[in-house]
Amino acid sequence: MQLTSTAFVVLVCLLAVAALVGTLWALPRVTGRGLGPQAARGALLVGCQLFITLALVTGMNAYFVFYNSWSDLFGRLDGPVAVHGATAGHGAWASGPLARTVSPLSAQQGLHDPERDGRLEQTTIRGARTGLQVQAFVYLPPQYFQPQFKDRRFPVALVLAGYPGDPRGIIERQAMVKLAAKDMRNGTIQPTVYVITRTMVAPPRDTECTDVPSGPQSLAFFAQDVPKALSATYRLAADEQGWGVMGQSTGGYCAVKLAMMHSDRFVAGASLGGYLHAVKDPTTGELYGGSAMVRNDNDLIWRVGHLPPPPTSVLLASSKVEKGYRQAQQFIKMAKPPLRVDTLFPDDGGHNFGTFTRLTPEIMQWMNGRLKAG
Repeated sequence: MQLTSTAFVVLVCLLAVAALVGTLWALPRVTGRGLGPQAARGALLVGCQLFITLALVTGMNAYFVFYNSWSDLFGRLDGPVAVHGATAGHGAWASGPLARTVSPLSAQQGLHDPERDGRLEQTTIRGARTGLQVQAFVYLPPQYFQPQFKDRRFPVALVLAGYPGDPRGIIERQAMVKLAAKDMRNGTIQPTVYVITRTMVAPPRDTECTDVPSGPQSLAFFAQDVPKALSATYRLAADEQGWGVMGQSTGGYCAVKLAMMHSDRFVAGASLGGYLHAVKDPTTGELYGGSAMVRNDNDLIWRVGHLPPPPTSVLLASSKVEKGYRQAQQFIKMAKPPLRVDTLFPDDGGHNFGTFTRLTPEIMQWMNGRLKAG
């Protein structure tokens, strides 16, 4: 019986109801002032609350699919995953300097010698055009510090956490930096700069990487301000062939949006557990100024069905039980070249770090195959 199955949710809810009814029936019958009766009444109340809490948690998990199965809950998902092509195409299309400090996480990630391990730096990216800013972690590969690569301009992958999101989770729990360092030492992937940050640039609001009418210009920040500020500070690829963007959850939606709406800046976008419809909820407020046109412009399924396809590559990754999977199927059916869509859809897994960690290596490999050094 799966964690998100209707039968399991109903069973847990029935147990909660039974616990409530049983507690209401038993409490008047447990009388007395001694320690024993008091302990019994306390146990009844605590047990009832536990069952009610369990029912609420189970219902929320079934709705949001944080954990799909018992293996997912206990971190035992280890089956093979592979990227599959979903559409025809011709392959991948080929302000002043930022203040930089070595992140305390650099040593924690085992990055002790820059020429051997690379280095993790920390900076604040401030947008000259939009006035927005965000803290970011920048992983520089070992080759960045090696004399023979002193004139090399490196490809860059912009990595976006979800909302509210913390980029340190991608570094510490998903071990993306460790994985990148290992793969670059082994020659499995090309030397690449990873810029890991969050999508929340107007806290506490979730702007969904949208240029909000009369509000934060979040899309312009990530598409224009961020590349300009980074390029003024680091040796990065000069054109879109060396720039990709990837993210998870809200960051996944942002990644595909950036790749589709700014294919002149990003040659590829990868979504991990993301969605494709424009959203509006209490965390976003009114993002579209009440305009159906602006809302459609930010709805990626609407765009793929109504606008000329952009020359970019997209990877849609999630388990088949996540809500975003159905949106992805709709997107794939409407996609046409030169837009290229690949997929990574394991059967099992929820919307959590366990699943994200499991799929991250494949996503990094996919992105690596689409980026070119400048």
